[in-house]
Amino acid sequence: MSIEPILFWLFAGTAVVGGLMAVLLPRIIHAVFSLMLSFVGVAAVYAFAGADFLAVTQIIVYVGGVTVMLAFGVLLTGRTSLDLGKREVRNRPLAIVIAGLLFAGLMAAITASQFHIAAAPPMDATTEGIGGLLLGDYIIAFEFASVLLLAALVGAAYLVRRGNA
Repeated sequence: MSIEPILFWLFAGTAVVGGLMAVLLPRIIHAVFSLMLSFVGVAAVYAFAGADFLAVTQIIVYVGGVTVMLAFGVLLTGRTSLDLGKREVRNRPLAIVIAGLLFAGLMAAITASQFHIAAAPPMDATTEGIGGLLLGDYIIAFEFASVLLLAALVGAAYLVRRGNA
């Protein structure tokens, strides 16, 4: 038995367990760090599948950006620790039934499908090609997106500072 299936199930399990913990943990800061664990698991699955650009992007954008933003958002709010994560969910039984039906439907579709597994040829790195396109043919769109994100960041900082001043 090779190590590839073991690594895949380890990485996939990390992503699923992190996602479940993010949903089920009562304290919001613990849920944020569990979400980070799930993002790392997804990045590992991308790397395992040979999608190096997606794996690095997942780490930089989601683990490095979104999770840190969520953590700072939670920690910098004016709410007390007694307010965070103390609300009772009213529709929990309905949510469990819907999630169970969705899971049963997905499992039925997976088990009914016939997957043909063939040996894949070795893959080349994708980062060089995507980077060349982003900084070559699509440089205008790339720079426009960066200026738009910078404007959103400055606007968000202005709105936050305006409320405290």
